[in-house]
This record gives sequence, C-alpha cells and structure tokens, in this order.
Amino acid sequence: MENRNPAAAAMLSIDNENGENVTTWALPEGAIARLGRGKGGDMAFSPDGQYFAVGTSIGLWLYELSTLSPIALWDTERGMTGHVGFSPDSQRIVTRTFSETVKIWDVQTGVCVTQIEKPDKRKISDPVFSQDGQHIVTISDERDSRIYIWCSHTGKKIRETEIQPPYQVYPICFSPDLSLLAGKNRDKDNVGRNIKDGDSITIWQIETGEQIANITGYSDPVQRFCFSPCGRFLAAGNRHGTIHVWNVESGQLERTYTDYEESHMYPYFLPEGELITAAVSERSVEIWRVEKSEKLDEFEHRWSSGTVHFSDSGTQLAFAGESEIKIWTQGHNAESHTLSTLHGHIPTMDTLAFSVDEKTLAAGLWRDNVLLWDIAGRRSFRPHGEKLPATSHVVYCSDNGKIISLNQYGDNLEISEVGKSESVVELPSLEAGLGRAKAFSPTGHRIASVDKNDNIHIWECTSTLDDMTESEVWKKHTTVINDAEFIYGLRFSPTGLAFSPDGKRLASMSRSRDWKAGLWDVDSGEQIAELPLTPAPRRRSYRESDTGIAFSPDGNIVAGGLWHEIVLWDAADGKTLMTIPQSEENQRSVTLCFSPCSQYLAAGAWWNGQKKTAICLWEVATGKNIATFKGHTTDVQCFAFSQDNTLLVSGGHDGAIYLWDLKPYL
Repeated sequence: MENRNPAAAAMLSIDNENGENVTTWALPEGAIARLGRGKGGDMAFSPDGQYFAVGTSIGLWLYELSTLSPIALWDTERGMTGHVGFSPDSQRIVTRTFSETVKIWDVQTGVCVTQIEKPDKRKISDPVFSQDGQHIVTISDERDSRIYIWCSHTGKKIRETEIQPPYQVYPICFSPDLSLLAGKNRDKDNVGRNIKDGDSITIWQIETGEQIANITGYSDPVQRFCFSPCGRFLAAGNRHGTIHVWNVESGQLERTYTDYEESHMYPYFLPEGELITAAVSERSVEIWRVEKSEKLDEFEHRWSSGTVHFSDSGTQLAFAGESEIKIWTQGHNAESHTLSTLHGHIPTMDTLAFSVDEKTLAAGLWRDNVLLWDIAGRRSFRPHGEKLPATSHVVYCSDNGKIISLNQYGDNLEISEVGKSESVVELPSLEAGLGRAKAFSPTGHRIASVDKNDNIHIWECTSTLDDMTESEVWKKHTTVINDAEFIYGLRFSPTGLAFSPDGKRLASMSRSRDWKAGLWDVDSGEQIAELPLTPAPRRRSYRESDTGIAFSPDGNIVAGGLWHEIVLWDAADGKTLMTIPQSEENQRSVTLCFSPCSQYLAAGAWWNGQKKTAICLWEVATGKNIATFKGHTTDVQCFAFSQDNTLLVSGGHDGAIYLWDLKPYL
C-alpha cells in the first residue's frame, strides 16, 4: 500500500510493526532518509474504527488506529494535503490539497480512483461524502458562493447551486443528510471591513440554495459548528468557553452553555443526539457531556492551541499539537479512558546542528522544544519533559560538545543547554522588542539579534568562577544603530544575519527597496564595507524581498542570496568575487550554508510555485552547480553539513528533514 522508493538505501530503524523503515518511504532522488513525517494539516478516524488518516504537507499518512503504526504514505508528488475524510464504508478517503484539487483514494490499493478539479479556479471548502457514499459535496469560498455536488466514483459534476443571497462563508458545516448547509458569513458588501453587524450564521437548503434561517446577535467569533443527527439543531462553540444551540427551523436560540472558562470549544453531537464537547485551554483538553454538565475526562497538552477531531461515534478524540497527536478513547467507566500519542508530525524548524560526534542531530522547532534525532536509529527524542516557552529556537553545538539553544518567547531571549530543563541565562529584554533575525557566532561567545526598530544588538559571554563552579555571564557588547538602507526589514527575516568564524565581524542583508548588504565590525558597531549588489526589477510576489547571508568557515567569503541571484564577496574588503544567476525554479535561494571545507555552498529556495523546492549545491571556486535535490514541498529553512562534507541535512517549512548523500557529487 505504501508509496516507497525501492532504490533507497536501507536504514537501521524499524518504524512500524511489520518491520519496515518508514524513513525511506517515498524518498526523493538523492535522499537516504526522511526524519519527520510532515507538518500535520487535518486528520480523520475511519467509521469502522480501523484507520486513522493524517493529511500533511508531504502527503497523506494512513495509520492502523489500534497501534498507531504507519501503514501507507500517499500523494507525495506535491503533498500539501489540507483535508482528509473517510467514506461511510471506510473504503475510500477524500482529500483536498492546498491547490484545491480533490482526490478520492482506495484504502486497500492506495490508488487515486477519482480526481475532481476545482471549478472555475475557485477556492473550495473541505469536501464531504454523502451518507450513502455516492456523492461529494463542497462549497466555493467566494463572494458568490456556490454548492457543488459530484459523483464520488466518476468525479462528474451533478449539480451546481448558487446560494442566495451571495455571501462569503467561513467556517461551514453540512447536516448529516447533506440537505442543509450552515456557515458564518459576512455580507459581500462588508468583506474586508471591520463591521461586526455584517456577520451572521446563515442556514441554506442545499438543493435550492435558498436561505431558511439567519442567526444574528451573538458577540463572539464561532470556532466550530455541528448539526444534530436529526438536523433540527445547530450547535456553535466559540473561543471563550461558550456553546450556543439554535433551532434550525425558527433560528431561535435554544440553550447557552458557559461553564468552560476561557476555552476553545469543539461541540459534537453523538449519533443518538447527545451533545458533547472538547474544551481546549492553554494546557489541557477537557471532554464534557454538555447537557449533564459532566466532565468525562481531562488530559494535558504542550501547546497554546491545537486541532480537534471526533470519531463518528464520539468515543474517540484526536488533538493535534505542534509536533504530536494525542488520541483519547472513551472506556466503559471513568477509570478506563485511554490516551495514546502519535509522534513524528513536526512543525517548521529554523536551525539544525550536529553534535560533535555527529551521532545526534538537533532541530530548533517553531513553537516547541528542540527535538533531537538519533542519526543511526533514525529516531527522535525530546531533551525536555516540559515544553519551553518559546516561539522559535536557534541551536548551536559548542566546542565542548554541548548543544546550546537560543529560545525566543515574546520579546525575551533565553540561552539553554539542550537536555537541561532550566535556562542558563535570560538576556535583558529589548525596549523595541525582538525581531526574527538572530545569529550565534561559531565561537559560541556572541549572539546577535535584531529589534523591531531594525537595530542589531550583540551580546558577549564571559566565563567567571563563582564558588569554584563555572557560570556564564552575558552582557550587551555593541549595538548597530538602524540604517534605513542596510538593516531595514531584518526583523522579518530569520536568514539575514551571519557572524564570521572568529565572531569579530557580522554580515547583514536588508529587505530595503534596493536590497543592501553590509559588513560590520562587532566591537565598534561600525561598517567595514558595503557588499555590492546588482539592482534587479521588483516583482509583485509573496515575500519577494526575503534575503539570506552566510560566512564561509575559513572566513574568506560571504555569500548572499536574493530573489534572482547568489553573490559571493571577499570577506576582507567586500569586493564581488562572483555572481551566480538563479534559474526560474531556483529563485529565492535565500537559505545558505557553506560546507566545513568552504569549497561548496548549499542554497535552498523558498517556495516559488514549483511542486518541490530546489536545493542546489554549488562549487565555490567555479560557481558550477554540481547537484540539485528536490524534496521539500515548500520553503527550505535550514542546513547542516557533516564534517567530512559527504552528508547534507536540510530542514523545511513542511516539517520534514532530509538526509542527502553527497558522495556521488564530490
């Protein structure tokens, strides 16, 4: 069933109960392993209780529900699976990708048996199977919204109905028999304007598109809708611990439940009509029988928010956080409830670092802890039992073998040794607040960070002896004052700062109107040189102005990546050594990393409309492209080389880490 690359080299790990190693499934050419199973999007339980499906940025994963063992990985050519849903007989899965393509998969064969292209280039909602499994229903997410019904076996459009009056509708839900559609909408005349009176909950007949009820007068945004099995009632939960239940025919409010404090509410009607809910707070998930005010169970989670999905029977609940999925199963009594955890679906990472012995790889994740990988076993483990408060982590391996993490949370920075639950030191907060650009010096004794006014602040570490124990003291060393041309926009870019190997110089690349790169003296804060760039016409494209910069390990070269080219400069005087134009598919190559020998440069693109983003390996002396790899489905975020230059590791916005074998190319 699994879509695998049979030519991939065998690894040592065993990742499912059949003895198969899932880190080699569906590998792109040139990769020897994939760590991480992709950032999760949606998930679904099969009605028969056998399977659990997860739609991710790299494709569709199918698990055996009883063991959470992976069975298959499908649709990896483009990935970006945003929605999954099972047919009533559990034999098919419907998916929707972020390109709005609807596919139907045969669970037993793993074959895409039906494909439905989005109509008229419209954005469409998540597709839903009819109760008999014969039809697929969805609605276009446009100002002139339309309901579409397709044959689930042929993909042929059966009916298209325009709802009246025209609205932009989101979120939505269908009644169980697909006769009704409910959606929170905004009058098309008020779209894009902050007018609360334009919002309401409207209910339409699917067959005719006619409005049968319009519910107004609620004050909080709706988080989740659900119809009762009979279709007579509609429950809506908000983000502030409240559930409203309305009568569908009259549009009148029937009941309000408010016993859940400041929780995100996910109501669900059981098949027999009883209303239950998941109440998700910052650290816990509670499951309640709503009408009886009875809490069935509670479990903790590590994230500020997550995604919730109930099984059809309501006896199971999946909660997806940033890098794990918890599955709760109701037992016969309060003591027999069970909780299982599915690992592997990790978020974006900004940095990667090898341990000194290269047996361990550290990944600094977004909104989560640092995650460590056993390279030989291809298995991950967490160095901390509790989640550290952070929005991002920059990881670095010190000369003494410690893996150090720079953790940002809000406008604060903490320095931690990975594996210890307490931080080494907290740096003083910046008056202007923190931006995204941060850098460790390779020596480990300096840190640079940009504030929201585009000043660069540099801290320095000195070791002192206090009661015969070594402790670290970090003090503000220098501030490079905002320069509208050279530092502008660095607060948005994680790749725009780089230290020289000795930590005495700092290179920066701005997102200013004409793009500017500069070389700075860390001790004085003065500019050493401007790094010249060739002006290029601007393009109206998402994040076109992102940039990247890197120092070679020997300290002789600075590389800068722009939309249209990579530039190599002499690190001593700033003179241009070489310009490497980028092809259409390699544009936005802003993630840069030199090999330890300084002879090669890895450049990772950010997504530019391609199925897979490009990683190019360049020979520094000649500017020759000696290898190109394509595996990540979106932005390439970071790199790490092995010390012998034969292994390149890449991390992506797609929640995947690839190990690339460089020996055939060097």
